[in-house]
Amino acid sequence: MTESADACSPQEAADAALLLGVDGGGTKTAAWLARHTARGEFEVLGKGCSGSSNIRAVGWASAQIALQEACDQAWQAARIAPRSVRHAVLALAGSGRPDIRSQWRNWALDRAMAHDVEMLHDADAVLYAGTPEGCGVAMIAGTGSSVAGVDPSGRRVVVGGWGWRWGDEGSAFWIGREALKAVARADDGRCPATSLGPAICSAWNAETPRELLGRLEMFDEARRSIADLAPLVAHHAQTGDEASLDIVRRGAAQLAELAATAVRQLNWAGQFPLALAGGVLTQSDLITQRLLIELQNRGLAPEPVTLATDPVEGCLRKAALAV
Repeated sequence: MTESADACSPQEAADAALLLGVDGGGTKTAAWLARHTARGEFEVLGKGCSGSSNIRAVGWASAQIALQEACDQAWQAARIAPRSVRHAVLALAGSGRPDIRSQWRNWALDRAMAHDVEMLHDADAVLYAGTPEGCGVAMIAGTGSSVAGVDPSGRRVVVGGWGWRWGDEGSAFWIGREALKAVARADDGRCPATSLGPAICSAWNAETPRELLGRLEMFDEARRSIADLAPLVAHHAQTGDEASLDIVRRGAAQLAELAATAVRQLNWAGQFPLALAGGVLTQSDLITQRLLIELQNRGLAPEPVTLATDPVEGCLRKAALAV
């Protein structure tokens, strides 16, 4: 991948094959516009970023707005008038469901976003961004959590990704919810005090833990607000707060179990590439290191381990391979 130092003119862009990659999750949507190069790679021309495009989290109307806004920003950054690109790859949270995948693909085609529109599971974008030739295990731990694995023969499995109501173990939402549970138990006297109590009360402008209930009802996106507590938990774990450390340990163990299940289903022997994405893993060395320990405890030795900070790059890599 290369990045354009200067925006190209509309005529230059018209003479090249344009590609569009979009990665959308529960927190943000990233859109990158690129030009397919003669070497079969891609050169990034413009980038855009907006809010969540996860239909299950924000609804169809808001998700459309977020995706369109990210794409518009990418075109503006490239100083190119929007047009139909040669190939677009969209990796959007929730698109593992056939109905959501079809809904997004039809939306993109109706807007002439591209001559060819390809939908990817969001974990597959991480695979292409962080593992050789899209082969290995990809783990996402952002607002939600999921794992995808692809072996050298192309066989594919997905583990997790069940959503916040009864899944998403080890995700930012799961961590935040466990923190609130720990604060509630401590306030009741059911377990020792935790520094998370004063910290969360301060973050949510509450005088007491009991007031947190009312504060949560005031938030427009309660799920997002709970997930936003994850960095606070990681910080307090680093300072030695036992409740926070327990949450980190259990979350890492849950994520490791997702990966171990994928490896087992693929009958993968020996080392395997592992790509990590999502704020829980890319923004906390403590949680990432704990995850690797939990994997080792299960007899797994991933190599190499890559932090895929921009999964949208995987979308463009997949698009470049398709043209």
